[in-house]
Amino acid sequence: MSAAGQGRLSRSASSIVARPVNGFHLLRIDGYSHTKTVLPGQKLSSQQFTVGGNSWQLDYYPNGRDAAAKPNAISVYLQLVNHTHQHLHVQARYKFSLLDHDGVPAYELPFETGSFTSVPPQYHNGVMVNEEQAGTVCGHEEFIGWEDLETRELLIRDDSIVIRCDVGVTQIVESWLAHEHLDDAEDDEYSEEDGYGATLYPGRRHCFVCTPHLSPDIGPHPSFAAKVLAT
Repeated sequence: MSAAGQGRLSRSASSIVARPVNGFHLLRIDGYSHTKTVLPGQKLSSQQFTVGGNSWQLDYYPNGRDAAAKPNAISVYLQLVNHTHQHLHVQARYKFSLLDHDGVPAYELPFETGSFTSVPPQYHNGVMVNEEQAGTVCGHEEFIGWEDLETRELLIRDDSIVIRCDVGVTQIVESWLAHEHLDDAEDDEYSEEDGYGATLYPGRRHCFVCTPHLSPDIGPHPSFAAKVLAT
């Protein structure tokens, strides 16, 4: 059969791009000594922040998240916040640290990898009724003890402390290659000349999986952290 009888070869191409996305959040606690009166298991939460297209929240437990754990110790946890109608599952790397007076980490725990899940919020009369069952959180039950913190003069200024949370995920972007660039090629078979030099359509971000390598240098520039400390 001739090439003309076979007709044109239908071709298409797509692209999957994985890229690391890193971010951080600073939570300043003013009146640290007064937060010690908060009951074990009760938390004080940061404003929500975005890394990799998802919303996150830092939870600070002045007397620990687990009432049965070691007393007089601070717990810190990272929570995935769900604003969708679907269950979310995100794997991320995270690290918590405390900043000194110059906005530089002076106390920190190593990076860890966590699997975060979050269920859609449920409301009754405008009030969220499943907050405590909203999914899994990751963090440290004994981030630092009160005594240890209070003997480190660089970590407390005017009864204030600053907690830094670094978050990193891998973002997956799917894209189609422009069909017209493929169909306009004169040859019906793939060649180096008419192949994947095609234009990329705008990507569709759809999931966050795996874990990227996070540089130890990511996070707020000291001048930015200093402004947070001085505000």
